[in-house]
Amino acid sequence: MARRRQEIALQVELETQEEWNEATNKEGLLVVDIYQQWAGPFADVYQSYGGPCKAMEAKFRTIKNTIGDSSLFFAIAKADTIDSLEKYRGRCEPCFLFYASGVLVDAVIGANAPELQRKILLNLEQEKKILKDGGERREFNFDHGATDEEEDGDAAANRQRSSSVAHAISNHHYTLAVIRPDAYADGKVEGIVDQIKANGFKVLIQQEHHLNENEARELHRYKMNQEGYEDHIACMVSGPSIVLILQKTEAKDASVDDFRELVDSDESLKTFVDCTQSIDNLHDELVLLLPNIAQRPHTPQEQLAERTLAIIRPSALKLFKDAIVSRIIEAGFEVTRQTEMHLTREQAEEFYSTKKSESYYEDLIQEMTSGPSLALYMIKKDAVQGFRTLLGPTEKNKIKEASGTFRHEFDMVDINVNSLHGPRSHAEVNRNVQFFFPEERILAILKPNLTSQQRSDIVDALKKAGFFIMARKMDKLTGDQVAQVEKAHQGKDHYNELLSYLTSGQSELLALAKENASQSLSQILGPEDPAKAKESAPNSLRALYGKDLVHNAIDVSSDAEQGKQDIHLIFGDLERDEA
Repeated sequence: MARRRQEIALQVELETQEEWNEATNKEGLLVVDIYQQWAGPFADVYQSYGGPCKAMEAKFRTIKNTIGDSSLFFAIAKADTIDSLEKYRGRCEPCFLFYASGVLVDAVIGANAPELQRKILLNLEQEKKILKDGGERREFNFDHGATDEEEDGDAAANRQRSSSVAHAISNHHYTLAVIRPDAYADGKVEGIVDQIKANGFKVLIQQEHHLNENEARELHRYKMNQEGYEDHIACMVSGPSIVLILQKTEAKDASVDDFRELVDSDESLKTFVDCTQSIDNLHDELVLLLPNIAQRPHTPQEQLAERTLAIIRPSALKLFKDAIVSRIIEAGFEVTRQTEMHLTREQAEEFYSTKKSESYYEDLIQEMTSGPSLALYMIKKDAVQGFRTLLGPTEKNKIKEASGTFRHEFDMVDINVNSLHGPRSHAEVNRNVQFFFPEERILAILKPNLTSQQRSDIVDALKKAGFFIMARKMDKLTGDQVAQVEKAHQGKDHYNELLSYLTSGQSELLALAKENASQSLSQILGPEDPAKAKESAPNSLRALYGKDLVHNAIDVSSDAEQGKQDIHLIFGDLERDEA
C-alpha cells in the first residue's frame, strides 16, 4: 500500500529586509509567496486570508520534484516586516512574485495553479538561457496594493481597477457587452450602464471601439442565419460602439450566462446591447474587441488541447483504480476513452523497447505482465507536461520525498517500479496511443477561399465528430506537395485548376487522428462535388461551405496509407521525439 512520508521543508521563510535582499539577489529563479500576518480584534475574520497560501505548497513541491532544477527556489515572505514589500500590505488575495538574479520579472495574483506552473516553467527557461548566453532581464512593471503618499487618487484607482480586471480575466470571472452605435449616437450609454449596474453587475472596463466589417461578422456569427443579419452588420459598422467588461457582483464563476439571460429577458437591453453567448467564445471576443487588454495566443498550436495517456500498472490498479481516476478528473483532464489490457511478455517488451538497457527493465516487464493495466486517453491544454508534473519523479528513491504527487500518494513500496506511466513527449504520446487505441491518421486541407470563421466552424465540426488534431498550421502548398496530396485527382479534367488554386494562397493543414478515420470523414464531408452534397447530404461540410468541385472547402487523404505519406510530407515525422 502507499505509505505517507514526512514532508521536508520546501519554502524558505523570509522575515527581515536582510533576508529578503539576500534571497532575491540569488542567482536563479525565486518564486515568493507574499503574505501578511493578521493581528488585532479582527484576526479571526481574516485568518483565511492571512498567512502564506498553503494550497500552493503541494503544487510547488510537485513542480520542484518533477523539474529537479537547482536554479529554482521557493520562499514565503512576510510583508509586515520587510520594507520592500510595504505596498503589498493590506491585500486579501494571494500574491506571487518572480525574481531572477535580483530583478522582478513576473507576478501572479490569486491562487491560479495552472498559471503559476506555466509562468514558473517559462521564466525558469528564460533565466537559464540568460545565465548561459547572457542577455538583459526585462523588469516586470507591477504596481499593486496600497499607494505612496505622493500618488494621487486617480492613479490609485487605476491600479486597483487594473488588478481587478487582470484577476477577473485570468479566472474567467467576466463577460463582454457591446452597446451598439445607434445607442451611443443617441446618448443612451449612461442609462444603459446604470441599468446594467442596477441588475447586479459592475463595470470593470468601458472603452470605445469602432468595429470593421470583419470584426462585426466574427462577433455576430451566431446571428448569421437570422432575419435582418445584414442590416445588423451595417448598424454595427456605422460608428463607434462601447465595449464593456462586466462582472457579476461577488462573482465566483463566469458571468456569461447570467448577463445573457438578463439581456434576453429585458427588451430595452436587447434592443441596444449585444453580449457574449458562450464562455467558449469569451477569450476570442476579448482579443477581437480589446486586444490591448487580452493576451493573444502566439500560434494556432498553442490554442490546441493536447492529449496524453495515463497507464495504471497492474498492482496499483487492484488497489487504487477509482481513487486515481477521480484524482485525474479533479485535475481537469477529460477522459474520453479507456481500455483494460493484460499484456503478454511480447507486448510489454514491444511497449517498453526503449527501456531494455535500464536496470529495472525486468522488474518493469514482470509488473506489466502480472495482471491487467488500465490505459486512459485524456484531453487537456498542456496535457503532456501537466500530467508529468502531477505524476512526480520516475525514480523510486525520489518518490518518498515527492509529497503531493500521484506516484507518492499511490506508491507501491514493495515493488521496484512506480505505479503509473505517462508519456514524456508528444511523439511518445502518439506511439502510446497507437499501441492501446489503434487509429488512422489523415491529412485534411482547408482550402484558401475559406474565411477564418468558416475554418473555425469546420475544425469545431471535426472535433465534435471525435477527431484529434495532432498537428495544425497555415501554409501555402507548393506544386510538388499538391501533386502528392491530390494524387487521386491527377489526370482528371479539373486537376490543373485545382493545382493552380491550391498554390494560390494559404491553406490550413490538419493532421487528424481517429479510429476508422476514413469512414468517419466520408460521412462528415459528403460527396466531393458540393452540388451533389447538397442533394444527398445537405448538412455535410462540403454542402455547407463548398462552391464547386475545385472550391469544395476541404480535401482529405484518400485512405489511411495515403494519410501517413501526406502527413509526413507536410509535418515530418510526428513519431520522432522532440529535441
